[in-house]
Amino acid sequence: MRIGIIGAGTIGKAIFSYVRSSGVAEVDYLLVSDAKKARDFDTGGSLILDDADAALARKADLVIEAAMAENVRTMAPAALQHSDFCAFSCTALADPATEAAILAASAASGRSFYVPHGAVLALDGIRDGRDLIDSVVITTTKSGKSLGLPEDSEGVVFDGSTRHVCARFPRNVNVHAAIALAGIGFDRTTSRVIAQPGLKDNIHRIEIAGQGFTWGIDAASQSLGGVTGAYTPLSAIGSVRRILDRRGIVFA
Repeated sequence: MRIGIIGAGTIGKAIFSYVRSSGVAEVDYLLVSDAKKARDFDTGGSLILDDADAALARKADLVIEAAMAENVRTMAPAALQHSDFCAFSCTALADPATEAAILAASAASGRSFYVPHGAVLALDGIRDGRDLIDSVVITTTKSGKSLGLPEDSEGVVFDGSTRHVCARFPRNVNVHAAIALAGIGFDRTTSRVIAQPGLKDNIHRIEIAGQGFTWGIDAASQSLGGVTGAYTPLSAIGSVRRILDRRGIVFA
């Protein structure tokens, strides 16, 4: 299987290194905004690309996005014509036009759009129980720096629908988007974002109430210096492994 990877940040590098070292598949390309920034990959060939059209023209079997939501919006519908697509920036689907384009492309080609679980757990259970779920509240606490806010920011900086928080903090709330997609949707899911000065962890609290059940899910991972927590690269590799094995459900 040939894999195209979009992005050479923490997650993209982890996936690239795993695929190359394990031999489970062949890396067809690594798409970056600036090829000079990928010098440390030193492939000695034409693996590093900085042109999205050139990357899509290679028609890899699986395209993995680990960059920004904009890459999902601009590339996923076209890629799905001939490739499966896995998006770590699933906040892109909070835009109704993007979601509709992805669903239409997938239906036409028979290809799959994978939503990895990223920094959180239990998407399969949320998906299974969605018809009986009444409410979902997700609270994320990060430092102001991680949120792209002044470092001294403190307190609630957002409280509203998940659809709106995805537009406000597209790089910080992919957990919210994945849960909304698995559960009761972007408009019925409530998102809260709290800034805490000096916080070294990315903390997510998910509260779910349904007909006959309540769930509480807590996930915390030390920040690696940006928006990504220490656990997320490991979960990303696990998701890619499951996709390549073609076992289990689409939510990877």
